[in-house]
Amino acid sequence: MRRTSRQVLTGLAAVLMCAAVAPATPAHAAGEVIIVWADPIRASVLQREFATGFQGATVQVVVKESLNALKAEFLASTPENGPDVIAVEQDWTGELVQAQKVRSLKVPKALAKEFPANVLAGFRYNDRTYGIPVQFENVALITNVGLVKKPPKNFDRLLKVADALKSSGTTEVGIAVGQGSTGGYDLYPLFSGLGGYLFGTDGLGNFDPLNVGVANPEFLANASRIDRWNRTGLINSTYTRETAKAAFVAGRAPFWITGPWDLATIKKLNFRYRISSIPQILQGTPTSAIIGAKGFMVTTHAKAHGIKPLASKFVTEGLTAKKVQTAFGQASQRLPALIASTETFPDPQLKAFGLAAASGVPWPNIPQTRSGWVPMGTAWASATKGAEAIPAAAAFSQAQAQIVAAIAGG
Repeated sequence: MRRTSRQVLTGLAAVLMCAAVAPATPAHAAGEVIIVWADPIRASVLQREFATGFQGATVQVVVKESLNALKAEFLASTPENGPDVIAVEQDWTGELVQAQKVRSLKVPKALAKEFPANVLAGFRYNDRTYGIPVQFENVALITNVGLVKKPPKNFDRLLKVADALKSSGTTEVGIAVGQGSTGGYDLYPLFSGLGGYLFGTDGLGNFDPLNVGVANPEFLANASRIDRWNRTGLINSTYTRETAKAAFVAGRAPFWITGPWDLATIKKLNFRYRISSIPQILQGTPTSAIIGAKGFMVTTHAKAHGIKPLASKFVTEGLTAKKVQTAFGQASQRLPALIASTETFPDPQLKAFGLAAASGVPWPNIPQTRSGWVPMGTAWASATKGAEAIPAAAAFSQAQAQIVAAIAGG
């Protein structure tokens, strides 16, 4: 079996709990050392799983306050004070590649097949793979089985059930889902299910910032459905993530769109529930959730340190071991990226979220993505605020114009 020949020899894992950048050169001068920067959650796994090193080298884990803090410090780093391997969010990929801070990885086809294609795709850029995922997350539909005994076979059935419960006064909203600044993300399955997308892709599979699909013709042709959802109260822009959660927990909504960050609440529900994907709205058009993944990349500093081959092996062999991937999933309470780890993962609720990611799409990994979420969230809010709402076609056309202008302005 793959990786059974990997030998883990003795070594010393150093843990540096400091805000300052740890000098990399002295550590490498002492022998083969792989310096890894990670946030506390990922660092805890590395410290435990590689306490004796990797293939004879010491794995030195430098703990950063958070992934965002790590990223800012890494972008300013040099070979003299930088790491060989870093923990990353997959949507950093394009920015780090453009900044020439990370190296591509040689990922054999056999290894690539051990991960869901739509999870691994988040680390691809210019037809190359720059990272290995260790976990992923996405939203799903949570159904109150006490209110809806049979899962809706399609979205029309979901609408009918939700409308009947609201009309009878049993519930106050059809789908409890948070909007505001998160609306573009949490509502993406409904958006994609109507033919919308944030960015299209080019011939190499990269997200294309010049192909903004927030108000593409197919979506605009279906946007009137959102107007109907607004009139019937299927969704309501007054809900935040917290108030949506409260409504579902109290039985005031038959359906809830959320992700594994609410797993503790889900497990404490005092009624039976079901976790599933959102039914298709249009035949043949997937209701694709956004997939967000975390993983690891090899930096350009590794070559300067003379350790790039070993650092690459650490990422593609050490971090892809089933035991290690499972440990990352357990530490973060997210589903591990490796399919073999997912299949034997002990948490059935997380596995249900994973099934809902089957038609998911990766979070666009280009810097221009940050220009998209707020306008998309604003469009949803404008189109679903009850009597004061504006037509969805107009709201999303305005969002498209704002995104295109922001990208053009740099």
